[in-house]
Amino acid sequence: MRSPYPCRLSQRHHRESAFRVKPRYPLINNGLRFSRVFYSIGSFFYLEPTSTENREKHHMLSTIREHADSWLIKAILWLIILAFVGTIFYSWGMGGASTSGGGVIATVEGENIYQGEYERTFNNLVDFYRQQFKNQFSDELIKKLDLKTQALEALIQKKLLLQEAEKQNLRVSNGELISHIQGLQVFQSDKKFSEKSYRNYLQFQRVTPGEFEDNQRENLVLNKLEKLFGTSAKASQAEIREAFIAEAEKSKLDYVRFNSDHFQVDKTFTDQELNDFFQANKKQFEISPQIKVEYVKIEPKTYLAEIEPRDEDIEDYYQTKIADFRVKKMYRASHILAHIKSSEIEGDASPEEKQKQAEDKAKARATELLKKVKAGADFGEIAKKHSDDPGSGAQGGSLGEFPQGTMVSAFEAALEKLKIGEISEPVLTPFGYHIIKLEGREEERFKPLEEVREEIIQSLKNIKARQRVRRTAKHIYQEAEKDGNLKSAAEKNQAQTTVTDFFSRENHNLAEIGNNPQFYNTAFSLGENTVSQPVHTQEASFILKLAGNKEAYIPELQEVKKAAEQALTERVNEEQTSSKFKELEQKLAQEKDLEKVIKGLDLSVRHTPFFSMADSIPGIGNIKEIKEKALTMKVGDTSSAKVRNRFYLFKRVDKEAAGEPDKEQAKKIIQRIKQDKSRQTFQEWVENLKARAEIMIDKTLM
Repeated sequence: MRSPYPCRLSQRHHRESAFRVKPRYPLINNGLRFSRVFYSIGSFFYLEPTSTENREKHHMLSTIREHADSWLIKAILWLIILAFVGTIFYSWGMGGASTSGGGVIATVEGENIYQGEYERTFNNLVDFYRQQFKNQFSDELIKKLDLKTQALEALIQKKLLLQEAEKQNLRVSNGELISHIQGLQVFQSDKKFSEKSYRNYLQFQRVTPGEFEDNQRENLVLNKLEKLFGTSAKASQAEIREAFIAEAEKSKLDYVRFNSDHFQVDKTFTDQELNDFFQANKKQFEISPQIKVEYVKIEPKTYLAEIEPRDEDIEDYYQTKIADFRVKKMYRASHILAHIKSSEIEGDASPEEKQKQAEDKAKARATELLKKVKAGADFGEIAKKHSDDPGSGAQGGSLGEFPQGTMVSAFEAALEKLKIGEISEPVLTPFGYHIIKLEGREEERFKPLEEVREEIIQSLKNIKARQRVRRTAKHIYQEAEKDGNLKSAAEKNQAQTTVTDFFSRENHNLAEIGNNPQFYNTAFSLGENTVSQPVHTQEASFILKLAGNKEAYIPELQEVKKAAEQALTERVNEEQTSSKFKELEQKLAQEKDLEKVIKGLDLSVRHTPFFSMADSIPGIGNIKEIKEKALTMKVGDTSSAKVRNRFYLFKRVDKEAAGEPDKEQAKKIIQRIKQDKSRQTFQEWVENLKARAEIMIDKTLM
């Protein structure tokens, strides 16, 4: 399939297509579900009571780091992966690259998942987390969450589900696809489908029309498969009542909030106090093991100027990579578009009937316009006056020049039947009827060698330079291994060694090395008087030798005096604040008046709006303990809570009883309960499906 909108990608887009563009547009279809799932995760965690997203993400991130091995976190991460399955192929700038690159990383019931497909999925998943957590995201979190495994699991699951959908003979008609795409929120403008938004989305995401539509059809198939599990789910009256109370019964609080270091002690510690604290908490100030290494770095750029590829090498490269120099068939065409506008069909007809009426109306209009063209009217003038494609219409219907594969399949099929200068009969695509005029056609060709010679020369120079790097690194290693003298071995091969400063696993920001895990992992695996095997990265090759090490040790107090003073101050402040909190708790139990309780202190009484168990409390956050207390207290009662590093005193000041759900409310609650149950059933079925499937994984490619 091709795009519902027969518009070429801009020339600018083609020129910039080598660069990866991160999306600004919202994810669509399952991508919307992805976003909802992700942001609902906060209900499982304590989130810092602040209006800023970053603080919430920070605490969620901390919770994930601390509890990544727990069943709850694993369940939440699986929800993310489930939602992520429907977006991984287009939502983050896949760029239309083939999914069959590299080796076969897994087979699912005989169908291959390729390494290139896996790598894009993994990178997209990493990008998503990085966009969410910004500078808080790290390599440590990637490992903690095991995103490599999660990415592969997503691909395996989607493959299994599509196979099962095929067995169930689940299909998506063109009409269903049209209606779905027209209804996607990301493409709406003034509550109508916007062709401009659609076109911009595809260009910005670097997704070809065919890929987009194929993915949307797959998503619709998967949705149908999931819905099969919702037919038998039931909701009891007790479940309905419980869900309604949680949603409808509301509370309003007055509260006081302060951090664990709010009440600070203005004190200068004596040497004895500081020493006593240090002696009791020495482990806290332990200095991690440190090493320094001698290394040689060999870079490809060193050899580029010396390399001049031979003519026969250039020729061989060209013949071997000839597919890379293919130029697709090109068309020049114009069109007049008559939109399918189902939203303009009035009455009580079903959506399907309205769609059919809209199609008939668009066809009739296109037929009338075609008659005018055949009667001698100028094609360009008719397009300007009557085409529903404002972009091309302003240009007399011209779509300019575009490659094969840009347009929807029906549009391109019509182009193939036309001779240059001919005009088609009305052609149906998902968004209307088109009258198409073919103005030119260039057959597929391959760029001649001379046209790409400089490009090939540069590629060969880079290849040969990297080969030289690896050979040189091998020679240096072999020479150094004999006597352990890395410096001498490097000099014999016109290279130099460098000795680093001491660094630890936790702090290893060496300017020339940067964030290079291979380098640091190798460094910390070195033994005395051993030279490492060459470490190859994209930028350079390294050979390392241990030049010194420092064991972990407990420093003297003077070495960490400032850190000890800060830690002691924090400890005393926390103890002071905790003691004050207990005092305020007692006063509140007696006074029942927050203003009186905090009088004279640097604190203020805050007020919440009404909230339910389903809500996050403005100013407090999604703290289950506080919500449960608030909704079970009588109006006028007080309570308190300590959650993580924050203290709360609060009073229930008002209440809105739940009452009884009306028919519409009960209907929505029943629907939600049934959806939750069906999803649970669906997931259990997926796990069983996976357990029974023949799945082979090559972990060496991960």
